[in-house]
Amino acid sequence: MTAAPLPVIADGPDGPVGDFGGRSIDAGEIRILDVAAPALRRIDRTTLFSSTRRLSGSDVPLDPYGFAATGDGTLWTLGGKGRFLLRFSEKTGALLERRVLAEPGQGILAIWGRVGLVAVRLRPDEPLLLTMEGREPVRLSRLVSRSAPGITALLIRNLLRCGSGTAAVIPCWFTAGPSEVLLLGPDGAVRPVVVPSFATSSPTDGTATRGRDPGGAFTYPVRDAFVSEDGLWVLSNQEGDRTPLDTGARRGRHVALVREGRPNRVVPLEREARAILDVSDRGLVLLFADGSIARVAAP
Repeated sequence: MTAAPLPVIADGPDGPVGDFGGRSIDAGEIRILDVAAPALRRIDRTTLFSSTRRLSGSDVPLDPYGFAATGDGTLWTLGGKGRFLLRFSEKTGALLERRVLAEPGQGILAIWGRVGLVAVRLRPDEPLLLTMEGREPVRLSRLVSRSAPGITALLIRNLLRCGSGTAAVIPCWFTAGPSEVLLLGPDGAVRPVVVPSFATSSPTDGTATRGRDPGGAFTYPVRDAFVSEDGLWVLSNQEGDRTPLDTGARRGRHVALVREGRPNRVVPLEREARAILDVSDRGLVLLFADGSIARVAAP
């Protein structure tokens, strides 16, 4: 394991991101959903210059649970705490469609040309990643919900997030639990990859308590993941013994490059990062906790 500083080599677009709701990336640009506006921020991958398109027409708040841009000029989001599936025009920002979901969703992503939904689960061994075929959900992966003692612990232990992937793999992770990223394949396969952790607190099975907060029984090691040609890049979440729910928690201060058969490369950050937006030979593009975006030198 090696460590080296990451100097900022280019500032990002003017104006901070208000409330990060997810991102997608294609050959030319990075898209960021800002649910506070709400708006879609489009950032040139080379120059980091940006433009903003307001999203209009929804009578429910947009959720910061990701979004899906499937290449047809529209984007899908969740709204109303996962109860509604919303489709907007990328060109005009206008709402085109609203669906009421039979079961609430906790996340949404574009996955191999489809709109993927991460389901909320209150029981173990139920499929977590679904897609909509017409109006009915269809299972997309062998990934299933995990067991835990009690409803609150079940909800926490089955919070799932997904990052930026490739045609071959999509990286996802449970926000609470062991320090690993799950690489999902288009055939439904799930391959766990152990990643560095900077969390040093409580057990991960949800059986312990920390004051009156059941969330304190877990650790939260991963904040974001990005698959590139170099390998798997992972942004840390919890660092030390304070969970992200605790006052004064330290988060997002390390990026790690994980490669099979080679030592991990772990790089400290001078300030808290929220997400990995891009990886290229020009460096890493990071969204920081203050809403700013900058490119930093990659190790």
